[in-house]
Amino acid sequence: MARPARKPERRDGTAAAIDRSSPIPLYVQVRNRLLAMIGGWTDPERRFYSDEELTAMFNVSRATVREALAELTKAGVLRRTRGRGTIVSQRKVEEKLTPVMDIRRQWAAEGQPFRVSVLAFERVGAPEEIAHALAVPPGTGVLFVKRVRATQMAPVAIDWRYIPDAFSKDMRREHATGSLMHRLWGGIALTHSELQIEAALSGPEEVELLHLPAGSPVLVRHLVYFDRKGRRVMAGRSVHRADLMRYSVRVDLARGGPRNARPLVRQD
Repeated sequence: MARPARKPERRDGTAAAIDRSSPIPLYVQVRNRLLAMIGGWTDPERRFYSDEELTAMFNVSRATVREALAELTKAGVLRRTRGRGTIVSQRKVEEKLTPVMDIRRQWAAEGQPFRVSVLAFERVGAPEEIAHALAVPPGTGVLFVKRVRATQMAPVAIDWRYIPDAFSKDMRREHATGSLMHRLWGGIALTHSELQIEAALSGPEEVELLHLPAGSPVLVRHLVYFDRKGRRVMAGRSVHRADLMRYSVRVDLARGGPRNARPLVRQD
């Protein structure tokens, strides 16, 4: 006897609708909604949805479902085995915010190396919020860099970075595909950073660039970096998919109290 199709597990109890007017291919939309479901999967021994259940769930063809599942299987997020069906195998990548971290290496170690696409690299006047973070007058010249980081599976983060002209005059667009921190380290004695992490919901930009359904949970990380002279050399924020990653933060306490406990977190 055939099992009744299960509905996707969403907090609002409704099926995750596919937008047929969107330029994003149907199989990509299905894949991204499956990623969101996998991110909340709590029982690794429990069988995932079958092809038939997903076909009915999203009202798409079996070929579309199989294409989405094939990408997730190739990426190691799902395992398809005889007798058991489809099993969730994805672990969230943990970005460890420590003084000696390397984000790119951490993702690669989890089997999810990422590539960087540079969307903007231009000299602009600092917006008011960024001017405040950098402690400069609004309109001060800064280098603005906007990037998307993506694994073979999906886009994982959007980065916005602002670097005062005094610290970025030798930077070129190709430098933005690598670590901006390493580039700054070449000529500046960096000492510490200030980070703020908060939860939020995806808006139009996250829907477009991270391929997330509207209202999906995301992690927002605000940052400012300082040099030995107390100058603020870079500020910005990153928006991360919450279904693919988690953070852990290590704070090193120096003798003498909190004022001396200001570790530099090496990442970009």
